[in-house]
Amino acid sequence: MFEQVHHVAYTVDDLDSYQTFFGDVLEMEKVDYREMPDDGYKAAVYDVGGVYIEVQEPMGEDTDIKAEMDEFLEEQGNGLNHVAYEVDDIEAAVERCESEKGIQREWDEPIVAPTFPDCKLIDMDPDTSRGIYLQLVEEMD
Repeated sequence: MFEQVHHVAYTVDDLDSYQTFFGDVLEMEKVDYREMPDDGYKAAVYDVGGVYIEVQEPMGEDTDIKAEMDEFLEEQGNGLNHVAYEVDDIEAAVERCESEKGIQREWDEPIVAPTFPDCKLIDMDPDTSRGIYLQLVEEMD
């Protein structure tokens, strides 16, 4: 069902210090940095063997995304937020998850990813995936 891991996302409370950690200490290559106050967060992106590592911090407008990140930090602290799996056809993958696997979508429709604008993504409902936060991603041509 999944082609590969597209990205792994960490949510942190101080992106600047974590950029030093991921870049200098872990020696990961930063390939992007975006501030998206209208979406409610900022992110640095690293490439490790073709898999993106997204390090995100809530900021800016009070959005659903910012609220989710704030809640994550309050409950979990800094750490792994989710793994995003790449699929060839996001609509078909969502349909298969729902009809064959019992895993329901969190949102009505996929969105264009703020951090990865050449992708569309959708979150699956963790209440239907044994508490695991699954995100599906389709690269757009």
